[in-house]
Amino acid sequence: MNRRRIALILVATTATLPALTGCQAVDSVVDYFGPRPENRLLALADSAATDALALNGVDDHAAGIRSSQADALYAEITRLCGTDDAGNPPRSCEVERPTKANRAADSSEVMENAASATTAAADEVTVESRTLVTEQAIALNAWLPGDAPAIPELSQPEQKSAADLLAWEYEQVYALDFARAYVGAEHEDNVDHRLEVHHRRIDALQEALGRYGTVPQPEPAYSSGDQELPHDSASALDFLGGLAEQDGRKWSAAAAQAAQEESPDQDWITWLIGIAAESHSMR
Repeated sequence: MNRRRIALILVATTATLPALTGCQAVDSVVDYFGPRPENRLLALADSAATDALALNGVDDHAAGIRSSQADALYAEITRLCGTDDAGNPPRSCEVERPTKANRAADSSEVMENAASATTAAADEVTVESRTLVTEQAIALNAWLPGDAPAIPELSQPEQKSAADLLAWEYEQVYALDFARAYVGAEHEDNVDHRLEVHHRRIDALQEALGRYGTVPQPEPAYSSGDQELPHDSASALDFLGGLAEQDGRKWSAAAAQAAQEESPDQDWITWLIGIAAESHSMR
């Protein structure tokens, strides 16, 4: 649309507005045509803010999580709308944060509902915001107890991603087995638990990929990447901490990438978010 056409529209629109002077008329047009908060993002932000109020004094840790998430979501709304030199969004994009909420009876129910709604929205918000929403879904699912969901049927692109994740899991098991030889006896149960989790993921990925053809097998050995291999108990604990951080980042990135696909698969995203949450809870 050319500038002359835009100017004519603005003139015509201004003519339909009440008789206003100078800046008032311009402000009214800007308010009418200006950017608006993305509806799904605003709903998530308002829900997080309401949850924080409802949980305050009931479960302060959960309230803090939801308050921080609300802050991030409102900031994302402002970022998408744009700001003036003073950092303020257009009036058309201003939002009012909830200030009242009924006191929650059960923090688990609130957080479970939040996790479900945020997970469902991971591929529904604007593409630019999907990484943020996916990260929040992971944090909420990590707060909840319970196992990760069952792996769904895989499309061809998802099979490629699953094969990459399977190779990653093989590498994690190799590294954990190596580190177990150096940790003290008091840490062996923790390592064994982590090995059990990774083997469960391997079984799920192998079974899912086996429906479509040959399943990738583990290599005889793997490098330690940027980490130095452990040589005693202290270095083994550092090594294990590094592995946990890397695992959380790997699965979080896989979930965010899946949410940003042109035709995202909600079941696949939900599974990836569940596994990423599991990784974060093991840190």
